[in-house]
Amino acid sequence: MVATVPDVSACDVSEIYQEFARQLAGWQRRYASDPEREILQLYLLALEREENVAVAYHDDILGRRLATLALSEDARQVMRRALVEIWRDEEMHTLYVRRTLLDLGGPSVRARTWLQQVAGAMGGWTVAVRQHWHWSEAPLSTAAATLLLWAGHLTGRVPRTVRRHLGYCSFKEFCRYNVDTESTAWLCWQRLGELGPHVAAISDAQLNDFRRIADDEDRHRRVFGVLADALTGRDTLRDGVSEETLSALLDTAKSAEVAGVVPDQRDGRGAAAAAWPR
Repeated sequence: MVATVPDVSACDVSEIYQEFARQLAGWQRRYASDPEREILQLYLLALEREENVAVAYHDDILGRRLATLALSEDARQVMRRALVEIWRDEEMHTLYVRRTLLDLGGPSVRARTWLQQVAGAMGGWTVAVRQHWHWSEAPLSTAAATLLLWAGHLTGRVPRTVRRHLGYCSFKEFCRYNVDTESTAWLCWQRLGELGPHVAAISDAQLNDFRRIADDEDRHRRVFGVLADALTGRDTLRDGVSEETLSALLDTAKSAEVAGVVPDQRDGRGAAAAAWPR
């Protein structure tokens, strides 16, 4: 038997995490006799979400937002370095999961892969515009992002628990929101790691990849938590937090668990591709 997605109904976790855990639990029940199909769904979901944050965390976007905060240049650079590391991780995750899906080979899977990545890119752009730009700064972009947001809501792609966070917010609130999103990313890769040993097409190298990416996501969660806790509601450093202490806190957050690395690029997928749903 495979391990189950945790029951979070009574846990002190965010609504975003709870809703995502319920989605994964539903897939677990639906695909109880077909773990290959569940893994395919998780891969596609992971691709959309990784592409989403790879766009939303882009240095051009977050660097611009950091420049507007009432912080010293040293403090901005400390934050920017941490955020650039996360952005680069997410870009590598996107490349990894896209390559994995394309290696599965079927035309249906390939088409869904490209559609999922486009949806992720559009979603990431929408999040970035909505959270970091006032209407007066970019009226056309914010209007387009708002239309995409409502289209996503009406089609069920943007849950209510997420939509309520997709408006202009403080940088502290942005970081707190991404504590939740990184927690759900961790849960997705954890579930892949649980299913992997029960699917012959998943190699030991891929299981190591899943663990490494899950470690990355957990590290990102901790970094966003440190940034959120270091800021006041007006996006200034809290009393007692200096550039030096912030840097030390971020270093601790990044090393609290085994540090993630770029996922293994070893093969092991091509020979087993025929076992996957098309």
